[in-house]
Amino acid sequence: MPAHFSPAPGVWGARLNLGRFVIDLAATTTSELGFGWYATPNAPSTAQQLIGAYEHSVRTGEPYPVSSLFCESTIFTEPHINHAYRYVHDCSHRKLGLSFTLEDEWHLGTYHLAQAEEAGLGPGSREHELLRCDIFGQLMLLGVAGRFPIDQGVFALECFELGIEAGLLRELRRIVPPSEGSAA
Repeated sequence: MPAHFSPAPGVWGARLNLGRFVIDLAATTTSELGFGWYATPNAPSTAQQLIGAYEHSVRTGEPYPVSSLFCESTIFTEPHINHAYRYVHDCSHRKLGLSFTLEDEWHLGTYHLAQAEEAGLGPGSREHELLRCDIFGQLMLLGVAGRFPIDQGVFALECFELGIEAGLLRELRRIVPPSEGSAA
């Protein structure tokens, strides 16, 4: 997390618990599918590419590529946990036959929350609320502003601590930095 943001006490432990949950879920997914994942900055980025990479892994047993980009600041304590979450998320798309529309991403978000509940991280727990804020805060931002958060970790923690509505408002008021190399 950036130095300018200090989460409330107890949040670190919730982040650690979420990380353990994701690592366990990724291990179960790997066991079920017969392939794991690896992180790369050159991972597929379109729905068609993701589906193709998944089908390749199913056929060959080779690891599935997930993006290593923007993993430094998330609700998880280490980038490799975010990589594992991306793997589980993408594989869940295929398992459930979901597209990459906002509606299907919402469906997938409810699925991930149900998985957390089955693992003992139910409603009312910090872990459940943190995961809910991360998933649905981002989906709401995408639906309203057509973009992802500038800093995913800060955004999710602000939604967690201030409420999704106030966290979204803060993010909407942030100035999006120009892309490197863009013509402005």
